[in-house]
Amino acid sequence: MKKYVLPLLLISCTITRAQERLTMQDAILMALEHNYDIRTAEIAQKQAQRNNTLGNAGFSPVINAGVTASESHNNVRSDLANGSQQNNPNAKNTNVNPAVTANWTLFDGGRMFFVKKQLNEAEALSETQFRAQIQATVSKVIQTYAQVTLQQKQMMAIDTALKLAVERMKLAELKYRTGAGAKVDYLQARVDYNARQDDSVTYLNTFANACDSLSVLMGNNDGKLYKVDDSLTINLNLIPADMDRLKEINLSLDAYRHNSNISRLNADIAKTYHLPTLSFSGTYAYNRSTSATGFALFTRSYGINGLFNLSIPVFSGGNIRRQSGIASLQAMRDELLFERHYTIIGRQYRTAWRNYRLAIAAYNLARENISFARENIEVQAARFRVGIGTTLELREAENGYVQALVRLYTAQYNVKVGETQMLELENKLITRK
Repeated sequence: MKKYVLPLLLISCTITRAQERLTMQDAILMALEHNYDIRTAEIAQKQAQRNNTLGNAGFSPVINAGVTASESHNNVRSDLANGSQQNNPNAKNTNVNPAVTANWTLFDGGRMFFVKKQLNEAEALSETQFRAQIQATVSKVIQTYAQVTLQQKQMMAIDTALKLAVERMKLAELKYRTGAGAKVDYLQARVDYNARQDDSVTYLNTFANACDSLSVLMGNNDGKLYKVDDSLTINLNLIPADMDRLKEINLSLDAYRHNSNISRLNADIAKTYHLPTLSFSGTYAYNRSTSATGFALFTRSYGINGLFNLSIPVFSGGNIRRQSGIASLQAMRDELLFERHYTIIGRQYRTAWRNYRLAIAAYNLARENISFARENIEVQAARFRVGIGTTLELREAENGYVQALVRLYTAQYNVKVGETQMLELENKLITRK
């Protein structure tokens, strides 16, 4: 009988040698450190943090220091009014002018205060998006890990089916050789065994694809095959959150809320352009110049200059009013988008909750059914062994047991997926430090 199981053993040995042990916790930790989406979201958060300064909002003055220097050599001839002449074939003139200038907006209609609030909202938005990306990635890792576990357990179910097919094939061949059974029973058993081998190869391919998806989420591109946990830890006692509470804790909704606040502040900023602007400009300058010809051979000056500038918008072709109106409409639009997304999140949460409860019911039924399927196959195997049962009855019992195993594993996977989706919507997959 070794000739029947050799091909499958070769495949299994190849897979085993290439596998790497991986727990769900390890997968999550690797994704948190190496996932590309999380890393790009973290960079965006740091950019928003660095943008959120008083200087960027316009509170601080702008101070610049500079210097200009020039030198010239000219052939000069001058006829002066007193009748004298100045002739210098190489007249050297120099000029040095260092200066420090300061520009400071003293009043802009309160625009700088609104801009600072907007920068605060932008930083909060980037933090929310960063946490949401972590939450989404952890959710994907858990669900993909559960998918790998499901495929691994389904391969175990196929292995069980292969063993059952081998046993039936042995019995059918023995009965056929001794004349106690028909050859067709043996041929059917061999056909079923070959079909199970084909199922095994298919599941191995699906398992490899699931491992590859998990690797990508962890930031790897090595195509490893993983040996994951044989069972999933599932929670059968989740309680749905209150919808008003969900409105406050859901990260996706929080991002829409920050966008709405930013648009409202942008509308406030647009209104400030109707108001006057007062600014101050100051300069401390030093000037030194020399001349080989002329009346002033040497000049030096230094001191402080100051200027206040008041700008009052009188007429701009209606552009200020137009921009203010557009900003107000954008604020209304983003508020509507927030309310719309709230209804979408509510529907998603109700759907996730219904799927979770359905998965629990299916899981409990599958756990109860597996004992009946196991007992049924034991009875049918005993009946076939003594010649009472038929190969068709034993074959149906085998199929029923394998399908019961697959349903149990699938139900456990569906419970884990439903649990994860609910916790993601409730912002409970990660904790904020």
